[in-house]
Amino acid sequence: MLALSSLAQSPPGLVSRPGETCCTSAVLSSKAASQGNPDSNVESQLDSLIPRPYLLIGPSLGGAGYRPLALLLEVGVNVESRHFVMNADGAYDNDRKTNDNDQPNPKGHDRYLQGTIGFRPTHLPEALRFLGDPAHWYFEAGYRWNQLSTSNYVKGMNRPQFGGAYDVVIRSCSICRRDFSMRIAANYFTAGNDWQNGTHGVEADLIFPTPRENRHWFWRQRTKVYRYYTTVTDPTNIPLTLEQKSHEGTDSSINFGVMYRF
Repeated sequence: MLALSSLAQSPPGLVSRPGETCCTSAVLSSKAASQGNPDSNVESQLDSLIPRPYLLIGPSLGGAGYRPLALLLEVGVNVESRHFVMNADGAYDNDRKTNDNDQPNPKGHDRYLQGTIGFRPTHLPEALRFLGDPAHWYFEAGYRWNQLSTSNYVKGMNRPQFGGAYDVVIRSCSICRRDFSMRIAANYFTAGNDWQNGTHGVEADLIFPTPRENRHWFWRQRTKVYRYYTTVTDPTNIPLTLEQKSHEGTDSSINFGVMYRF
């Protein structure tokens, strides 16, 4: 009878636990929402700084003289917390050049290393309030290295990068399991020490669901759009170098696949 009485006194959408009044339930619900919903499936792992390893595999569709289709394998670690987001990964694909003015070039592959650290703001300036909940944003900076190896030559580059991400989460209440979620991320990568081609551009990720959820299976799609110039062959030859740098181009690539986080 007491439990039924408690239920009857609870406002719609709030159910009191045994021994709690409706007011106590309301306070607990409000507290959970203000702390980022630590009891919900969406937010539970944000209380931990323990790195979680992951594995991703999928196809890669390249441009800039690469063959159309390759296979990408990526391994890394991910940290999702209330104030920090950290990622470190290494990847390999079996791509090769088929149109690089240096044929025949029958073999090739790419290797990648990348590390980023991001910060989740607790509030946003008044001018940026239209961006919504600051806890769903993070802003990051990092460094990446990649190396292209072919039968005829090897190119390696180091590049700083910076950007950010937003977590889209749709739920029916503040501590309910999500109905839909995704992460939208973008990073600008600089030319770094790439004196041969000066490649720089934007890399954008879509991840379903958002990695802030305590999940194992994810889908990631990564798109790159970048600018470059014709390969500089002799940097000591100034007229030739200027002529080669005057021939610029824009290209893109995309990879996607299934990611499992342990």
